[in-house]
Amino acid sequence: MFALKARAREMEKYDAIVVGAGPAGSACACLLSQHGARVLLLDKATFPRDKVCGDAIGGKALNVLSRLGLEGELKKKGFLRNSGLVFSSPNGTEVEIPLAKSGSEMSSGFVCRRLEYDNIVFRRAKKACTALEGAEAIGLLFEGSRVSGVRAKMSDGSTRDFSANLVVGADGAASLVARKAGVFSAKAAHTCSAVRGYYSGVAGLRGNIEIHFLPECMPGYFWIFPLSKNEANVGVGMLLSDMLAKKANLQDVLAACMKNPRFGARFSGARLEGGVGGWSIPLASARRKCAGNGFVLVGDAASLVDPFSGEGIGNGMKSAAICADTLAESAKQGAVGEEKCMEYERALWAEIENDIKSSYALQRLGKLPFLLDIAIGKAKKSEKFRAQLAGMIASREAKKKAADPLFALKLLLS
Repeated sequence: MFALKARAREMEKYDAIVVGAGPAGSACACLLSQHGARVLLLDKATFPRDKVCGDAIGGKALNVLSRLGLEGELKKKGFLRNSGLVFSSPNGTEVEIPLAKSGSEMSSGFVCRRLEYDNIVFRRAKKACTALEGAEAIGLLFEGSRVSGVRAKMSDGSTRDFSANLVVGADGAASLVARKAGVFSAKAAHTCSAVRGYYSGVAGLRGNIEIHFLPECMPGYFWIFPLSKNEANVGVGMLLSDMLAKKANLQDVLAACMKNPRFGARFSGARLEGGVGGWSIPLASARRKCAGNGFVLVGDAASLVDPFSGEGIGNGMKSAAICADTLAESAKQGAVGEEKCMEYERALWAEIENDIKSSYALQRLGKLPFLLDIAIGKAKKSEKFRAQLAGMIASREAKKKAADPLFALKLLLS
């Protein structure tokens, strides 16, 4: 393992360093600070900055937003609070699932451009900790085998070393922290590739998040996430392994979905605002080691995206809260060793594992069009199944579903 040695001059010392100021990183830095830890938050970008994403903020993020005091701010700023979900199957069967507006486990969420959302969470973190923008992490520092700090390249081209009792990698799907700590992994069968664009003039928006399983994008899905009465984030996602096997160009797939007879009229007057952007989404169906000697990973760096819905902000912010609640006191007291860091990993997976397993089972069944036709048709008739589908996006808590890998098939046949 390549290790950077600490420089002779005295380094700035923190209880925790969080690398990456997206929603998971900013939330983690803020919550660690709320526990009394002295925290440094680093990001190579200058905020506000954009992040290519579906922009849906589901129920799993809402509890953490409340802890940060931000749920009310999002409401006040008028960001669209989605009122329900729409699913449709390859044969055109459609089901609409209304969501409670507040106060229940199955709660409506938000659709907010990441340019705005990430900046809101980052500004909250800046009030709670030391935050450095334009500071790109380029390596980890080690004391023996323990991660003991971060080396960063500053905006003026200089490098600075920072020491910490705990390093938190919140630096996304290509996490430098994971790579330098020797735990990075990426598998095509557990990585989703996606593209999205912002479109104005979209007809038929009802305030619902829409997920459509169309023949043009199978095995994958087409989404329409409303940003206003006539603007939407529109995209498609597909497993990287399937995309490579089909030799699919996702921008062409997106264009074909928009021309599908069911959607052509809705997009006939639509106009693309800016370009179409693409990104990779690391799915939690392949469990990545996310803790070690002196470090932990949260959010996309820990590969926590829901395998069925493709939603990552919720599990990312949940992991941030579990990290802060599990490790803040230890970080305040001194160097955090591997066994303590592993407590975070165990707590995280105790919370999300069954939820991830059930989502993965649904994802695999979703590769078969006839089963999707059955499932969406059943959802129109079954309140239980509607709740199951809604829970993938709208639940405030992991529901500890049965870990039986056949549960989705049993649900279809029940």
